[in-house]
Amino acid sequence: MGRTFSCRIGILLLTIAGLPAHSGLAIAQRSAADYSIIDIGTLGGDSSEAAALNGLGDVVGVAATAAGARHAFLRRGGDMIDLGTLPGGSASYATAINDRGDVAGYGGINAYGPEFREVVQGFVWRSGEMRPVGALYCPCTFNVRYGSSSAFAVSDAGWVVGESQTNRQTWTGAFVWQDGAMRGLDFGRAPTGNVRAYAINDIHEVTGDALDRAFILRDGVSRDLGVLPGFVASSGRAVNNKGQVAGVSTSAAGTTRAFLWDLGTMRDLGALPGDASSEARGMNDLSVVVGRSGSADLSGSRAVLWQGGAPLDLNQVVRAPNWTLSAATGINNLGQIVGFGVHDGSVRGFLLTPQ
Repeated sequence: MGRTFSCRIGILLLTIAGLPAHSGLAIAQRSAADYSIIDIGTLGGDSSEAAALNGLGDVVGVAATAAGARHAFLRRGGDMIDLGTLPGGSASYATAINDRGDVAGYGGINAYGPEFREVVQGFVWRSGEMRPVGALYCPCTFNVRYGSSSAFAVSDAGWVVGESQTNRQTWTGAFVWQDGAMRGLDFGRAPTGNVRAYAINDIHEVTGDALDRAFILRDGVSRDLGVLPGFVASSGRAVNNKGQVAGVSTSAAGTTRAFLWDLGTMRDLGALPGDASSEARGMNDLSVVVGRSGSADLSGSRAVLWQGGAPLDLNQVVRAPNWTLSAATGINNLGQIVGFGVHDGSVRGFLLTPQ
């Protein structure tokens, strides 16, 4: 299946139910030997973050190069592939990958020379070539030649979704890019604030947030998913092929809580004991959700998995004494999980595989 549950992890230097092989085991009962861990590696530098994976175990994200730049990468068969940048760009970040190997992301673009401004724009990398997706609007001036955008997810059919600058320059609009053409997603009303699309499944249902409320766009009709009780905002970050949405709801004080929306009901997934906030980042077709749990602002966090009951700290089910797993960002239907943490003092992406 395609990578249909991606989201932005960090800020670039530009300005960034059970698993099939264990269906009889509750994940919370697993021993530390049940997951192997692989350090994703880097592109010659000292750090990396894994953002997403596909059903084949290919991983994408961002990694430091030997020169200190941050580039989008594809890890396939143990090899780290530098995806490069858009023309004139200083950095790039991969957010999603589908089963046929299409990669989505965003990065700097500036093909007109140093007197022009570098702008962040979404990209699709396909068959060895990175191409920009464009933008819904360009506020073109003498030294600005591009509109800004970011691509966050790609379906197995190659549809890409994300957010783009609009002619209401303080607002962003959600878009879908298909066969080289971008169009704004139609919510049946004039936008009055930011709209973002963070995920798309293989039947082209889309989730994200519109005016600080999570939505699902299905058959051209947008549905407001609401917020958790006592919370004031929400955002859909993952949608699986059953139409379930995982995401985050935010309180007036700024604390967050992971949720799972299914059949019209939004359920609080909770946080690890002692933690103030949690956030869902990915989900597979078996309704297994991954993300992080930690301090109120999530500046300190642990990678977590939710399946049915209480959240599970992934640090407790991986025998890796030199690792602290900070966040899980994606999970495929084989139960493989990607994310990032601290390994021997450096921020590194990881791949977990159930044994």
